[in-house]
Amino acid sequence: MTIVESLKKHRLQLLVIIPLLVSLYWKIVPAMVRDWARDENYSHGFLVPLIAGYFVYQRWPDVKERLARPDWAGLVVVVLGLLQLLLGWLSAEYFTMRSSLIVLLAGMVLYFFGRQILKLMALPLGYLFFMVPIPYIIYDLAAFPLKMFVTRVSVGALHLLGVIVQREGNIIIFPSITLEVADACSGIRSLLSLLALAVAYAYFIPINTKRRWILIASAVPIAVATNALRVIATGILAQWWGAKAAEGFFHEFAGMAVFALAMVLMVGVGALVKSGYRGSCTGDRDAWKEERQELAAGEQGSKSFLSFKRVTLLYTLLFAAALFINLRTNISVPTNRPFSQFPEQIGSWQMSAQQQFDSGTLKVLKATDYFSRQYKGATGSDVSLYVGFHDGGPESGGIHSPRHCLPGSGWHEVYTRSGTLDTPSGVVDIVRAVYQKGETKEMFLYWFQMMDDTITDEYSLKLTEIKNSILYRRKDQAFIRFSVSVEQDEPRATANLEAFVRDVMPVLREFLPK
Repeated sequence: MTIVESLKKHRLQLLVIIPLLVSLYWKIVPAMVRDWARDENYSHGFLVPLIAGYFVYQRWPDVKERLARPDWAGLVVVVLGLLQLLLGWLSAEYFTMRSSLIVLLAGMVLYFFGRQILKLMALPLGYLFFMVPIPYIIYDLAAFPLKMFVTRVSVGALHLLGVIVQREGNIIIFPSITLEVADACSGIRSLLSLLALAVAYAYFIPINTKRRWILIASAVPIAVATNALRVIATGILAQWWGAKAAEGFFHEFAGMAVFALAMVLMVGVGALVKSGYRGSCTGDRDAWKEERQELAAGEQGSKSFLSFKRVTLLYTLLFAAALFINLRTNISVPTNRPFSQFPEQIGSWQMSAQQQFDSGTLKVLKATDYFSRQYKGATGSDVSLYVGFHDGGPESGGIHSPRHCLPGSGWHEVYTRSGTLDTPSGVVDIVRAVYQKGETKEMFLYWFQMMDDTITDEYSLKLTEIKNSILYRRKDQAFIRFSVSVEQDEPRATANLEAFVRDVMPVLREFLPK
C-alpha cells in the first residue's frame, strides 16, 4: 500500500492524533510563538514552519508513491519524545519541551510509514529545530565569547582608524561616551536567523552536499564580521555625533543594514560555491525513481497498513502523557516570612544600603520575592547580600546564574572554584569566584538552594528540580549571593565575607522553606 493510499484509507485514525497532540502542546507551542513575536533573536521562527512545509511539498511526488512499511522502532522514538516532554515539563526547561514535538513527529512518521519515508522527511523535520529558541544557558555560553571577540576586533579596528578608545570586557569607552556590546551586537542574533536561511538557500540551489555544508558554515563568519562592522561604524558615529548615533533610529537602522549586508554576502558565497559546479539533481532523482520501481516490484502484494493494535497503542501513550501534564500541577511554596522582614541588624553587621530593582530588571529575574542589601561590619568592612526566591508557580521564572550575568556586564572572570563552608546551620556547598572590571575586583560566594539542598551548578539544579517535582510537586528555589570588594588583601576580604555568611545563615534559614 502506497503512502497516499494509506493516508486515504486511514485518514480518520490519523486525524484523531491531532487533538491528542493539541492536548499535549496547547500551552507549549503558543508560548513559543509569543517568544517569536517579542524576542528579535527568534523572529525567524514564523518562517520556519512555512519553509519546512515547502520542503514537504517539494518531496511529495517522491513520497506519495512509496510503500508504507510501518516500523515498530518508531514507537521507541515516540516514547523517547514523550519522556523528553515530561522531563522538560518537570524542570520547566522550554527547549526540551518544545523540541520534543519534533521528536514525536519523527517517531510517528517512522512508526506508521517506515524508514524510507523518514529519510525523505528528515530535512523538513530537522529544519523545524530552527523555530525552537535555544536554552539560555547555551545562548549565553555562545553569546559571551562572541561579544568579547567582536569587542576586541572592533576596538582594534578603531585604534587603526585613529579613534581614541578603551576596552573593559565588552564595554567600549570613548572620551565622551561609553558603549556596551550587547547580545544583539555579538552576532548571535543574526547568526541564528542566517543559519536558518542558509540551510534553506543551500537546499534551493543546485550544488552537491559538500558545497551545501560550506555555504551553511559561512553563516558563522558572515554574522560575526558584519556585526563587528556594525560596532565599528557605531563607535565612529558616536565619537563624532554623540550618544544619539548609538541609539534610537540610527541603532535600529544599523541593525537592519547589517542583516541586509549579511544576506548579500550569503548570496555571494552561494554564487561562489555554485560556480564551476556541473552536477545536477537529475541523476539523484533518476536513481530515486529506479529505486522506487524496484521497491514497488518487490513488494507488489504488500498489505502494510495501520493496524488497530498499532494505532491504539499510540493513542494510549499520547493520552496518558496528556493526562499527566494537564492534571498534575506543582505547588507554589512561598517564603516562611516575606523578605521585607529580613533584619537590618545581624550580629555586629548593620544594614547600610538597600537596592530596589526597576520593573525591567524584575521582569527578567521573575523572582517572587527578593532583597539586595549592603551591610557594614564592626571593622568597617562592607559586604553585599542578594537573595532571590522563586516559588515554583506559573509566574515564577528560573534563576539567572552569575556565570552569565556578570560577564555580560563587563566583568572579567579571574577564577571560579567550587567548595564547602562550615556554618552554624551546617555545611554549605558554595561557589567562590573573583571577577574584575577595570581596576575594581569583587569576590563572590554564592549557591542555589532547593529545600535543604545547596547546589553549585546549573545542571545539578535542573536535576534537583526534576527530582523535587516528581517526589514533592515542588520547584521552589532560591539564589543566594554574597560579595565583597577585593583591594590588596584578598585573604582578609575572604575572611570578612565568610564571617558574614556564617552570621547570616541561621537567619536566612528562618525565611527559606524546607
